[in-house]
Amino acid sequence: MRIEQIDAYVVKLPRPNIAENIPDYVRPRKSLSYDTTPPIDDMAAARYAEALFVKITADNGLVGWGEGQSLLVPEATKAVVDRLFAPILIGENPLAREKLYDMTYGTMRGRGYRSGYLAAALAGINNALWDLSGKALGVPCYVLLGGPYRDKVRIYNNIQGPTPEIGVEQALKAVEMGYDAVKYHLNRPLKNAVAVVEATREAVGPDVDILVDLTWHYDVPGAIALGKELEKFDVFWLESPVPSEDLRRHAEVPRDLTLPICIGQEYYNAYQFRAVLEAHAADILLPDLARTGITGSQRIAHLAETFDIPLAPAVGAGNVLSTAAQLQLSAGILNFVIMEHFDQSFQLKSDQILKHSLTRNGSYLELPDRPGLGIEIDEEKLMQYAVK
Repeated sequence: MRIEQIDAYVVKLPRPNIAENIPDYVRPRKSLSYDTTPPIDDMAAARYAEALFVKITADNGLVGWGEGQSLLVPEATKAVVDRLFAPILIGENPLAREKLYDMTYGTMRGRGYRSGYLAAALAGINNALWDLSGKALGVPCYVLLGGPYRDKVRIYNNIQGPTPEIGVEQALKAVEMGYDAVKYHLNRPLKNAVAVVEATREAVGPDVDILVDLTWHYDVPGAIALGKELEKFDVFWLESPVPSEDLRRHAEVPRDLTLPICIGQEYYNAYQFRAVLEAHAADILLPDLARTGITGSQRIAHLAETFDIPLAPAVGAGNVLSTAAQLQLSAGILNFVIMEHFDQSFQLKSDQILKHSLTRNGSYLELPDRPGLGIEIDEEKLMQYAVK
């Protein structure tokens, strides 16, 4: 079996309740990194939920699909796949996933492109190769990973909490849907963030886990101060509390808190995660498979085992292929704790482009028994939103 063709698709799914006359990219809000300094603009995709899908076709007709995290300008990732990686990989054995991962990564090392669009293109191809390999061998990817270690995967649902009232409403709705873990994205001021968590804990009781994501919007003293308040309400973790470029400073946060600190969705390879582990900068790692690829995340998981550190795979704003790959990894590694999920957006995207989706049972995703990633793309539907 050989790789016959590699196609990359820019996928742009319409977001609900978004005006049609706005530009593709806008500056929707001001960052609240510091209370006393001018805010920094955040750039985000506004009009579409964007993604880069990779389709690999073997000479026996089997097809594998993968996603490379490209939330902004996926056309750049597509160009890397089309012009660089596809010509290199045509004719190779698709079952040689490790070799091909190292081959494509090697094209970046000497040129300084170890993250960003090149790494996202590598991840999309790697995930597609895992999907194709599973289909060729007739097994789910979690079997190829050496599992499953569990028969279902615990997930948390991302919800909004701009005010305590809205936060409580959304948390109770998630609990009614069967979730026993919810995550807020909270910024400054500190007292507002604490108020949301305090009200939610009172409303949902002690048996629902509350996770908090600060999306890098605090400085070290502020994150520690907030963490000490959140510890009073038995918060499950504090995610991305401060910018992670300076791991020495970042390590001060977990050092001063009993609340677990987690980072990692901004990283692309095991070398970056090794630096986090060596700096003791986090208690839990959050690899995003649409950035690291399944091969990269398996290496990260094994590396983290040697530090007794668990993984909680992140999906971020990824599409359905990202979630499917994360589920396979979560089942196929030993040191798993919980997986990210966006219930509403995942269901919407599944309806838009899938024939077969994933099954949620309460706060768990069931393991699919279909080979590969376990979902099936409806290409006719996909092509309504995709540009080859």
